[in-house]
Amino acid sequence: MEKVLFTAFIGTSSELLVQTSNYATLLLPNNKKKDAEKLFSLLQKETFDYIISFGQRANIKNKIHIETTGRNDGNSISTDVDVEYLRDLFMRNGIPAKVSHNSGTSYCNSIYWNGLTYIAKRKLNTKMVFIHIPFSKNIEDMKCFRESIFQTIRALTE
Repeated sequence: MEKVLFTAFIGTSSELLVQTSNYATLLLPNNKKKDAEKLFSLLQKETFDYIISFGQRANIKNKIHIETTGRNDGNSISTDVDVEYLRDLFMRNGIPAKVSHNSGTSYCNSIYWNGLTYIAKRKLNTKMVFIHIPFSKNIEDMKCFRESIFQTIRALTE
């Protein structure tokens, strides 16, 4: 079985999502510099096959957006996770999913850019993907939503 790390931002629906996970979890403090430092520090100590980062996005309900790209100062870096396959896995597990090319302009994009860049520069055998989920008020049944997410991640990483 693959070794998986979940990241989520403290005080968001992403934290609520991962809090009952059986996967290694890194909670990020919503500070671009500290978020990156926490991730880098962990990656210096442990090896992961997958990093699945979660953040919240406004204006979506009961669905997710799978992000393809992190950006910084006009540069971009893309995930090597097969996002079309991942989207299909989510759909099979009852979660409408969209492939998105806009990971945002703040914390979500920052951790994605920093994580993908760190992995690439060090030639780590780690795949990273960022997934936006709704705000908790836009998730009808968090327990079912969570189980479907976890079931999808298990299918991806087995």
